[in-house]
Amino acid sequence: MSKIDKAKEYIGVIKVYMGFLLASLMATITGTSKLYLSNHTNIMFWIGVIAIILIAISFLLLMKHLHKKVNDLEDL
Repeated sequence: MSKIDKAKEYIGVIKVYMGFLLASLMATITGTSKLYLSNHTNIMFWIGVIAIILIAISFLLLMKHLHKKVNDLEDL
């Protein structure tokens, strides 16, 4: 497998992980907002808020890594 094929495969894998994170983020936002709208601001609500922040940060870091890998692809 050549370097460029390996780099393209790696970028594809990162895209799959980003899809998982995005789906998790949307589900967590939906569940947390449902708790908020039903006035159940208990521990599960706050765990959801923290999870939203952590998932969003990890999504942004993964996106930054993806852009770096795409830019490095030009050098191969």
